[in-house]
Amino acid sequence: MRQLVFFLFVFFFLSACGPKKPKEATLPKIQLDFVRFDRLFAEAKSIENIDSLLKKNPEITVGYFHCVPDKIPFLAKDLFNLFQNPELKSFYNQSQEPEFFGGNQLEKDLNTAFQEIHDQFPQTKVPKIRTVFSGFGGVGSEFAVQHLYVTDSLIVVGLDFFMGKKGKYSPPNVYEYQMRRLEPKALVGQIILQYSAFFNQQDAEDHTLLSDMIWYGKGYVFTKKILPSLPDSLLFGYTTKELEETQAFQTEVWEHFIDNSLLFKKEEYIKAKYIGERPKTPEIGPACPGSIGRWLGWRIVDIYINQNSKVNLPKLMANKEANKIFLASGYRGK
Repeated sequence: MRQLVFFLFVFFFLSACGPKKPKEATLPKIQLDFVRFDRLFAEAKSIENIDSLLKKNPEITVGYFHCVPDKIPFLAKDLFNLFQNPELKSFYNQSQEPEFFGGNQLEKDLNTAFQEIHDQFPQTKVPKIRTVFSGFGGVGSEFAVQHLYVTDSLIVVGLDFFMGKKGKYSPPNVYEYQMRRLEPKALVGQIILQYSAFFNQQDAEDHTLLSDMIWYGKGYVFTKKILPSLPDSLLFGYTTKELEETQAFQTEVWEHFIDNSLLFKKEEYIKAKYIGERPKTPEIGPACPGSIGRWLGWRIVDIYINQNSKVNLPKLMANKEANKIFLASGYRGK
């Protein structure tokens, strides 16, 4: 009996002291290159300070403001003067409140999103991210500005464009239905949606409406996979009522596409009616929201990937065959 107890003691002792199983390899953490130039411009004490910032950071000067080197002194003067304007400064100060872009929550959210992208696409180099605030470029400015500038290596965000309905000022030439995608909480989703284009393969020879619908659909699926908690209203820009009615009447929407043989149309003016920027799609009905073809594309792709467990996000984005995705989805308006 003593020999048995001794044997068991030695067995468990050696087992405990033996080599440990290696832990599962953890995915590398990204280093997000993120700079708040909106704050640097606002804190600048002179035109020279901004001039120096612009010269050292051509990604802002050229990438966002489209400013050639000879014009940098003029851009620096414009930006400095803008921040001396009480109304613009008040608008900027509002942007630094917690419900807008105060603190470091934006950086945290972007880090989380790009970490997920890097985990799924390990070979991808994380782009540099910069934020600016220019009061929409100022009145009569010769320097063009926009809400987002997105390449595979650089993303510049015009925070003033994403202040939403509660912002002191609204971007020029932007309609109410477009404002839903310019809310502060929509910003990260809109960045990821645009960035998805660098993974989204499309057959260059396929000019059909279906091909474009599937391309948009893949972009939406990508964004929802990376940001699963993002509300559909902020992604699609539809109101809650529009989302509910589109879901409820999708069979009728689909029948319109089939009855009018739209899927394989190639004419740009026809495609623009269904995937272009419009407040409504009156061809289907007065309450049908615009860009309904994009939403339908998302429904098709979403069903396709949920029914095919072997198709991960990289495989989906690399798939150029829109018609095969459509047929494999089995989507027929439900």
